[in-house]
Amino acid sequence: MTIDEFVRMAAAQSVVNEQRTVDVWGPELKALVAERKAMTFSEISTHPDQRKETRTFRRGHVLGPGLRADAIESWQRKWPSHVLPPDLAQLLSRVNGIHLWADLDSQKAYFGILPLEEWQDASQSRLSRLTTLFQDQSRGQLVISNHKNGDYYLVLDTEKPAYFWFDTQDLRNRALVARNVEELLSWWWNQAAELAPETLKSR
Repeated sequence: MTIDEFVRMAAAQSVVNEQRTVDVWGPELKALVAERKAMTFSEISTHPDQRKETRTFRRGHVLGPGLRADAIESWQRKWPSHVLPPDLAQLLSRVNGIHLWADLDSQKAYFGILPLEEWQDASQSRLSRLTTLFQDQSRGQLVISNHKNGDYYLVLDTEKPAYFWFDTQDLRNRALVARNVEELLSWWWNQAAELAPETLKSR
């Protein structure tokens, strides 16, 4: 999938409005959870200091605005051992950050590709499991995605280049998902289909 095709497909899909009933905690329950830090689901769900409320959630695609060439060059000077592939630099000039089927209030999806300024060297990442795995490996590995519950991460090996999907429960069993941006965009589009409202409703 080319960059143009990806942008067109994202723009063509309409925002989806979903109404859901949620539990809204009162001040007493909020304070109790903050104080105890460990409450069972049963304890929380049966606590009287909460109310049901119907809210509208808007879901759609969030593509961050592209970067200027000097911003990409500045990042590259800061990370000379992480040479970005030319097609990835081209993508960043068009789209910096990809969150498909995001909550439009937070601008974040359950998982997404982060903007360039949030990419992390895998050997120095704040994600301790990944850091342990990459400490003794070759340089040039970047964590470029986020995942709400920390289950999976997309890692770019800039030396190959290649994109790998890591399951944090089994880090040594990585999946090669793409060798270039066109393959990455096709894979990511299909991967994010599980976040589509119609898919979630069918579960």
